[in-house]
Amino acid sequence: MLKKLSQLWKGDAPLKKEYQQFVTMLNLAREMYHKIIDALNQGEQIKELAAEIYQKDLEINKLERKIRKALVTHLSVNPGEAVAGSLVLMSIVKDAERLGDFCKNLYEATEYWCRSCSELFYADRIKEFEKNVSEVFDLTIKAFETEDSVLAAEIIQDEARWDKRFDGFIGELVNSEVTTREAVCTVLMIRTLKRLHAHLSNIASSVVLPLHRLDSRPEELDES
Repeated sequence: MLKKLSQLWKGDAPLKKEYQQFVTMLNLAREMYHKIIDALNQGEQIKELAAEIYQKDLEINKLERKIRKALVTHLSVNPGEAVAGSLVLMSIVKDAERLGDFCKNLYEATEYWCRSCSELFYADRIKEFEKNVSEVFDLTIKAFETEDSVLAAEIIQDEARWDKRFDGFIGELVNSEVTTREAVCTVLMIRTLKRLHAHLSNIASSVVLPLHRLDSRPEELDES
């Protein structure tokens, strides 16, 4: 899908500025994510990140509004021109905005814990989920910028597999004997990581799926 629309977003294309702003949103969310995870794993004072995390989230929100306003203006002034590209951006820019929201939620979940991730009973499992989302951030941005449909399809399929792992782990946690505080913090972290993965997959879907099927997974990508 995106490959057919890239001419609307590159070079002197009408949506070039909005395309670049969207990529900036993705990079800001990725920066937020790594700041939070690094602080959690190193046992740093997570509260010291508050100002930076909330500021980056505000920047992402402002960019979303700018892009949406620009797209509406573009379609009003140029009816019938770049409609598909505008609608694709309108859809995935919301996913990028949600990445910022969920990174903020992840910060808030780690703030409740206020300790190093290594002190959690399921530290190794949590770090495995964190690493996966970190990789998906990088791969999604790469797939989008390079229009790599094979990589995008792999990201979508990967999300289906990890969904089961996220849910399975939460079910395991419910039956564990960890303290209530630790269980709540862990569930919040895992659910947030799952949502981050889902929105990144939605963005990747713009590379391989037609407009009306964005955010979905083709049957041929389903696990057997």
